[in-house]
Amino acid sequence: MLVHTAILDVKYREVDPKIWLIYSPLSIFLYFNLDSLNLFIYLYSFFAVLAVFLGFYVVSFMGGADLFAILILSLANAKVSPLFFGHFSELGMEPLIVVLYSSVLIVLAGITNFFSNFKYTKGMPLTTRLTISFTAKRMRVDQFLKSKFLFPLTEIDDEGKESLRLGFSVEEDDSVWREKYSKLVTEGKLEPSKIIWVAWGVPVLAFILLGYLISLVVGLPIS
Repeated sequence: MLVHTAILDVKYREVDPKIWLIYSPLSIFLYFNLDSLNLFIYLYSFFAVLAVFLGFYVVSFMGGADLFAILILSLANAKVSPLFFGHFSELGMEPLIVVLYSSVLIVLAGITNFFSNFKYTKGMPLTTRLTISFTAKRMRVDQFLKSKFLFPLTEIDDEGKESLRLGFSVEEDDSVWREKYSKLVTEGKLEPSKIIWVAWGVPVLAFILLGYLISLVVGLPIS
């Protein structure tokens, strides 16, 4: 399931809801794990993960596909037996461990991005510098027009006036931004060589897949 949907997420940044209906029967595996689970630990892990993903979905930081994925995964893989540090994974903390590793990978990607871009944010307020350095990168307008799944944080209106935002909504369509900026270039209101800040639409399902694979090898490394 995760391999299939992660590929779709990377290629298209969306997953047809019908696909989740196809995979939803996997949730029945929870029944076979109930006897060996610590229900308190599992329910805590399940609802904590669900609350976080639901919250991110409500504020448009995350798409519905990510919510469906973690819901089905949490039910179908309530417990696993990793090669190392498997105690909590076997008790039912697997959903939380997957999200933990997925989050660590996303943060590491952000830190790498931070060190590449912080020097270019000089003159911005500190909060803006930190946010932009962590989540965005610089790109020429003509490169942006040839890209996919990038969203401009440097906003340029119809008069060519510029402003900087700190994020974008998952409901936005990247093609709309490319069309708008292409029109501005054609009208001579925007130079193709101008450097703008853009943010990547993160394929969260790919990071969930990687987090899950790690959790099969290493559980929660605490005693």
